Amino acid sequence: MPDYYEFDVAPSFAGEDRAVVLPIVRRLRELGVRVFYDEDHTAKLWGVNLVDQLPEIYGNRVRYVLLFASKHYVAKKWTKIERQAAQARALEQAEEYVLPIRLDDTEVPGMSSTVAYLDLRRHSVDVISQAVVEKLAQHRSAFTAQTPITQEAVAALVSEKPRGWEYLLYAGVVLQGLRKLESKYWEHFLRYAPRNGAVEHGTGISLIRDRNVLLSEIIKVAVETFTAEAQLAAFGAPGIPNDPEQVIHLGHLFVRIFDEILEWARTIHATSYGNEHARTASRIQARFADRQLRAMHKVAEDLSERADTLVERVTAGEEINTHAEQIHLKRMEIGMTVPLVFEVDPALEEDFKAALARLSR
Repeated sequence: MPDYYEFDVAPSFAGEDRAVVLPIVRRLRELGVRVFYDEDHTAKLWGVNLVDQLPEIYGNRVRYVLLFASKHYVAKKWTKIERQAAQARALEQAEEYVLPIRLDDTEVPGMSSTVAYLDLRRHSVDVISQAVVEKLAQHRSAFTAQTPITQEAVAALVSEKPRGWEYLLYAGVVLQGLRKLESKYWEHFLRYAPRNGAVEHGTGISLIRDRNVLLSEIIKVAVETFTAEAQLAAFGAPGIPNDPEQVIHLGHLFVRIFDEILEWARTIHATSYGNEHARTASRIQARFADRQLRAMHKVAEDLSERADTLVERVTAGEEINTHAEQIHLKRMEIGMTVPLVFEVDPALEEDFKAALARLSR
């Protein structure tokens, strides 16, 4: 894909919807956005084979395509050509390219149901236009949730400051950190760890008790670390400049707690036991981590799903929730805490008690 584009955006819409699209075009131009708008190029397009020209414009010459989805849009042959060109481009690049805006509830062929839309029935012309401006700012910073967290990348992001940049930075730290732990995460649920050389020859009762204390301490530290005050310190109150280093640090803490819980269980799986009952009880104990690990992994998955459309959704004032405790951050609700679900499955707890009873006989 080219580094420079002739236009920032090109609206793709049906002629019947022109009246609602034109105010957005005008507002975008007032905000300094370079817009390809068909009526401005009437003379240039006169006599041109549009079957060739439209794919060139919507596939190569713009940074983003604004797709105005409606019942009229899906019925038109020219919008079909524009849409297919844009979708073909979207398949070729890792980051988003088509930015859909709903005019009604019509489903657009080829658009995934998981793609986030703005909606002209709920969002004003100013809100949608500002969302485009913020999206372009994110592009200029060349920062996505997959961008390696380097001083240069963070500086570029902070320089442009697209709305929600703090959340985007936090998402990048968490996603990249958990990606490095992915094999350990899945090995946990395979109940595998390489031998660590530790051997327990007795009943292991004392060792099991020590592990319960250790897990309890991990839980307490997580609760004490991810407080609303800690998040406010990192992400800042409205009107107060944010500290990217604090955001990065909080993201690293999320990853470290995840890894600490993994290592707690991994040590159990890596130990060899001379007593079979001790082995059974210990391996049941390791499963105490399952629910918490799944919950934290789900937070990362949700961050990944939302990261690409974060800037425009934040600008539109939408609520971003990652199944964690929510705090108010600069006109937006964002959940970024560690989800604390340290309950043990009741059936698993009964199995553990039964295993301990066999050890005590």
